[in-house]
Amino acid sequence: MEKQKLVVIGNGMAGARLVEEVLNRGGGEQFDISVFGEEPHGNYNRILLSGVLSGTHDQDDIYINPLEWYERNNVKLYAGVRAIGIDRRGKTVYAAGGHLVPYDKLVIATGSVPFIPPIDGLHDDGALRDGVYAFRTLDDCTNMIGRADDVKDAVVIGGGLLGLEAARGLLTRGLNVHVVHLAAYLMETQLDSQSGDLLRETLEQMGVTFHLEKLTTDILGEDRVTGVCSKDGTEIDCGMVVMSAGIRPNVDVAKISGLNTRRGILVNDDLSCRNDSDIYAIGECAEHRDVTYGLVAPLWEQASILADRLTERNPGARYFGSRVSTKLKVMGVELAVAGVKEPRDEQDEVVTYVEPGRGIYKKLIVRHGHIAGAILLGDGMAAPR
Repeated sequence: MEKQKLVVIGNGMAGARLVEEVLNRGGGEQFDISVFGEEPHGNYNRILLSGVLSGTHDQDDIYINPLEWYERNNVKLYAGVRAIGIDRRGKTVYAAGGHLVPYDKLVIATGSVPFIPPIDGLHDDGALRDGVYAFRTLDDCTNMIGRADDVKDAVVIGGGLLGLEAARGLLTRGLNVHVVHLAAYLMETQLDSQSGDLLRETLEQMGVTFHLEKLTTDILGEDRVTGVCSKDGTEIDCGMVVMSAGIRPNVDVAKISGLNTRRGILVNDDLSCRNDSDIYAIGECAEHRDVTYGLVAPLWEQASILADRLTERNPGARYFGSRVSTKLKVMGVELAVAGVKEPRDEQDEVVTYVEPGRGIYKKLIVRHGHIAGAILLGDGMAAPR
């Protein structure tokens, strides 16, 4: 039987995981598999980028699927090649360099891209100017490490998880680090105000300086970066700036190709696109039942379900959404979050326990006799494993 052509756009933690899952189900006998990856590398663990930045991990340590893995598994990898459009009628992906690759089944796993807020002095000829960095890729890390050797002070714009991990890496390299954050407390997406304030106090003891409720409006300096300025006139001297103000799903190729998008690429429970049953989307770029996911567990769950469908291991497999919880370290501080972070109404019971001196905060929200949400900060032993 002639093999079908399976093309995957995106070689990150969702796209490459899907290829693994397909191969593990014998999909190599069913499909000729091609993968487009914008970066000139194999698939690596983005979660460990902060370790590369801080020097605790070598670049080679974080590869999940190095380049030779693709060759060994007969997967055609277009490394460093960006897919720029889909001819849906002709069922062909066209990409930079004149590549035209036909498909029978296509999976879009383009992930997300950094949100870059409008700031004066940020760009030079359309790209981030020298001395300003996003913190999203392995090449970003390499460039940041090179600059960190030549400066004493750094500003990180954004006090979410990625921003704090960037701050940690630069602090470990001996820089004075300032974090500028628009919200009133850190990691406002995951934490409530009390735990966010306690986390800030803990990280301040490590040496990070925080500037909260500040809107950065200008990057200062002519030939080189010399500082940043906020809307209220506050200036901070620095030799490098890291942009970590959030992410947005990368839907560019889907939108150009006429697929239905909103925040992400709209998909059904079988993970096919709403208006094209031969094209699927998984990972951070996909929007399922009004939700986009940015954690690894839902991405891998989607990859497993789609592999079941594509290989017909379980043709009726469906994705019904993921219950989101995460356990992680923020600059070495244990954190586990799950469910809601605030009570819905007076019927919800809220139980809190705080030890400010030890940086410990525990909060449970109980709804109708069941736990609806939890925040555990600074006490990893209490979190479920």
